[in-house]
Amino acid sequence: MIGITIRTLLAFSLTLLYCGASGQNVGVVLSGGGATALAHVGFLKALEENEIPIDFICGTSMGSVVAAMYASGYSVAEIDSFVRTEEFYKMVTGELNEDYSFYFKQPDMDASIGTIKYSKGTFITSTLPTNLIDPVQMDWHLMTNFAQADEASNYQFDSLMIPFRCIAANVKDKQQVIFRNGPLNVAVRASSTYPFYLPPRRVDGMLLFDGGIYDNFPVSMLYSEFMPDVIIGCNVSGEGVDPMEGDIISQIQSMILFRNNTIDVCEELIIVEPNTERIGTFDFESGEEAIDLGYRTTLDSMSIILQSVQRRVSKEDRSRLRNSFKERFKPLIVGDVQIIGLKKTQDYYVKQMIGRKKMLVPLADLRTAYFRLFYDDKIKTIFPILKYRKENSDFSLSLDVERERDLFISFGGNFSSRSINTGFVGLRYNLFGRSSATLSANSYFGRFYASLHGDVRWDFPGSFPFSLHASFTQNRWDFYKSLATFFDDVKPSFILMNERSATFGMAMPIGNKGKLVANTSYLYSFDEYYQTQNFLSVDTADRTTFDAFVFKSFYERTSLNRPQFASKGTHTLLSVRYMNGLEQTYAGSTTPLKDTIRSFHDWWTFKLHYTNYFLNKKKVHVGFMVEHVLSSQPFFNNYISSLIMAPAFQPIPESMTYFLPQFRAFNYSAGGLMTVVEVTKNVDWRLEGYGFGAYSSIISDENNRALYRGEWEPLWMGSSSLVFHSPLGPVSISANYYDRKEKPWSVLFNFGYIVFNRSPRQ
Repeated sequence: MIGITIRTLLAFSLTLLYCGASGQNVGVVLSGGGATALAHVGFLKALEENEIPIDFICGTSMGSVVAAMYASGYSVAEIDSFVRTEEFYKMVTGELNEDYSFYFKQPDMDASIGTIKYSKGTFITSTLPTNLIDPVQMDWHLMTNFAQADEASNYQFDSLMIPFRCIAANVKDKQQVIFRNGPLNVAVRASSTYPFYLPPRRVDGMLLFDGGIYDNFPVSMLYSEFMPDVIIGCNVSGEGVDPMEGDIISQIQSMILFRNNTIDVCEELIIVEPNTERIGTFDFESGEEAIDLGYRTTLDSMSIILQSVQRRVSKEDRSRLRNSFKERFKPLIVGDVQIIGLKKTQDYYVKQMIGRKKMLVPLADLRTAYFRLFYDDKIKTIFPILKYRKENSDFSLSLDVERERDLFISFGGNFSSRSINTGFVGLRYNLFGRSSATLSANSYFGRFYASLHGDVRWDFPGSFPFSLHASFTQNRWDFYKSLATFFDDVKPSFILMNERSATFGMAMPIGNKGKLVANTSYLYSFDEYYQTQNFLSVDTADRTTFDAFVFKSFYERTSLNRPQFASKGTHTLLSVRYMNGLEQTYAGSTTPLKDTIRSFHDWWTFKLHYTNYFLNKKKVHVGFMVEHVLSSQPFFNNYISSLIMAPAFQPIPESMTYFLPQFRAFNYSAGGLMTVVEVTKNVDWRLEGYGFGAYSSIISDENNRALYRGEWEPLWMGSSSLVFHSPLGPVSISANYYDRKEKPWSVLFNFGYIVFNRSPRQ
């Protein structure tokens, strides 16, 4: 009780010192406005430089973020530095920091362009996305930034360094909600929920949206809460935005960027209005310009402000107040983790994923576990809250977890100017309890590529998580003799590759970006092909079957920003594969060898692939790629069957749709350079060039048997493409070159991902 009294007296004394003898109180109000609201940082900087007191502060939307940081003891310089960082940019744009990604939990890439989710008791329409960005990174940083100030103020906003308020909108009851207490990250996050950009937050049973819906410049709220003598506001919401047909962003802005009538609220009301029309609501790349506009516009109004505010607060007095408040901060040590929103069995699974048997750990040590939980396919959303426990002198971390839907239905495919069009449909079902499992199936259907795949994965969380998986796959690739377009006749297939496989394996994470996988597979391949391209429709194809067991282990690490057409990050693949099986070849009409041949084969294959975009300027990205394959693989019974089983170098998406004998070899080295220029935010121009050299090229003798040509002969492959990264998938048009191809140049228009289900032969 005595400690509380001393603290109260100290705070009261500092307040008297801060307010000065005149007793003139000044309130500051910051409007919403997204990226334009960063002008508030320059506004506060100008006020402090001119010793203008700030006794109360409030804000809406992004204005609430800046106001809450200032009220929590952050200096203007600290706020300015933070909003200029890449970390802040990723936080407000939803671009997840690659250091937080958890590759182990990411599913294999597929050709889906859209997904419908369903759970028992819900309608499919209710699962449509309600936000453009994922707030997981924002939620973590807001909690981390405000937790110590929360404790120091005993979760009362009047007891912060500067008394603070923010508002959110309860659209159900058509009224604004004023936050006066509680965790700051909850209040600020609710106030900042721009519709369709960020998902809303449920607080005390109310689903809350951006406070700007009802008041984007809350002067009235500030006055009614604190009754200051002078109000100084920074408003970037303008006079409203004219909505345009077909432009959902302008329609939302016309609802959000609205200013209530502030006339006659207070006798001394000064409004600073930086002209931020050139800066878009989500143009956070222009944050530096917004800060400068706020600073210069405030200085232009400073003579009026100085006339209205007689009281001054020196830099030293402000620093003493800030330091006194920060001295009460407790270290962010977590002694307990609570899970909210899940069943007891699911709670156990989540705590096992966090993997902490003993607590009292720095909050920073739990960051990796937090983001790993976010990447789990059983989890939809997480919202973190820190509460101080006086009896334990530590913080309790509460995670409000919403489980993901049970059933996913995906659809998509690849749509091209060549006859490689492929449709795709996929299903996934989640089982979530003390342990979890994922059942999935997909189908590709098209003339060039068709596949059926079924998979079950069991996840085992803990300090050393791992998974077991079992799958069945049937693949078919149909390589035409002709390179048909939509308007060409398609001749009989030159090579038809078929395979069935059953795989069982185990995987475990290696750090956040890597994983180690070990598989054993049974493979049955049955390939049909012609020994010459000059075959007729009456000819019968040769046929080779291969019954084999395959053992493969690989380490893969990736931080690439996209699954195809990447421009940033690295990708490493190290693999070793052992194959042992029986080949049987049945002669067709295009080969001089008419006997059925049976042969046993076994071999090892080692592969190294490395991609690195090492130069990343604002608009230009440069990378390189190297790939090496070493193998003890023997020849099969003829030239074409040997090529079919040989590793292939396929660095650009279109190359995966051609059967290119010159780029297939048992042992080779290859590499290339990639240059990517960002034409606009979502449009890239790419220029790629690759070299390939087989240590011993595979050629054919007069009897269509395979043999080596010992001389080294470099080959070249290149591509120039324009790529639009749409929300559904990449749209590209490319000109491609393949050395020693009958028609070396090709032009391809393509929408979607060119991707196949995994094959034991790869």
